[in-house]
Amino acid sequence: MTKIAFINSRYKNFNDATIHIEDRGFQFADSVYEVISFFNKNLIDLKLHFLRLRYSLNELDIQYNFTDEKLTKIFWKLIRFNSLKSGIIYLQITRGVQPRSHAYKHKIKPTVVIYTQKKTFNIPGNKFTGVNVITHEDLRWSRKDIKTVNLLPNILIENLAHKKNAYTAILIKNNKITEGNHSNIWIVKNNNIFTHPINIDILKGVTRTTLISIIKKCGFKLIEKNFTKKQLYNSDEIFLTSSTGLITPILKVDSKLINKGKIGNITIQLAILYFKLILK
Repeated sequence: MTKIAFINSRYKNFNDATIHIEDRGFQFADSVYEVISFFNKNLIDLKLHFLRLRYSLNELDIQYNFTDEKLTKIFWKLIRFNSLKSGIIYLQITRGVQPRSHAYKHKIKPTVVIYTQKKTFNIPGNKFTGVNVITHEDLRWSRKDIKTVNLLPNILIENLAHKKNAYTAILIKNNKITEGNHSNIWIVKNNNIFTHPINIDILKGVTRTTLISIIKKCGFKLIEKNFTKKQLYNSDEIFLTSSTGLITPILKVDSKLINKGKIGNITIQLAILYFKLILK
């Protein structure tokens, strides 16, 4: 079966969906992206993805106007064309093509690339699994709040994590946990739930945003506050959230077992509540 992608207003064979060699996304990472998960024909947290996409475009001054309805229609067409029931939609918007120069011209036409991938998700139930992670210095640029494709530090760190048979890495700046290498990080201590506050040191995760509303509705105590590596090690439970990982329990950090290597009760509760909400 031929895989179909969308590029610059056209649906094309995936292998033929190419960009110009002077595209600024290719040469400078002058580009933003979003990854939207879908499960059983539900587009997960879609409105939040569109809000964050507009924020990233605005922060980089990339002039691309879109409507939620237009992009949603493209997403559904790609899902149908590729006969998928669950997976991810990858959307990337670059500033566009111009002769190579660090300074960008105004009013150039952005490049738009959208395609799908099949994916199996870690769903709460009998097969709900936790992961091991490592910690690593946060090497990324200072504007982590913008979802750009400037991901080389993430790539190097993730490769190191995989060499150590870990799922991913938790990043540390000035002895404080910022976030995961491609996720937000949460700890539970004495039934209180902690996560890093929103600022330019982390990406405002869409799963994070949805989960916060669930936590507040259910009466858990949420504390948006920096915490240290020592507090991470000494927590009762740890989990990460992301658009592709949803809610993923963390059972071991470096050599430190968390909750004796078992998924915590609050983590399980939140994962169940989140999954029920996204399938409404």
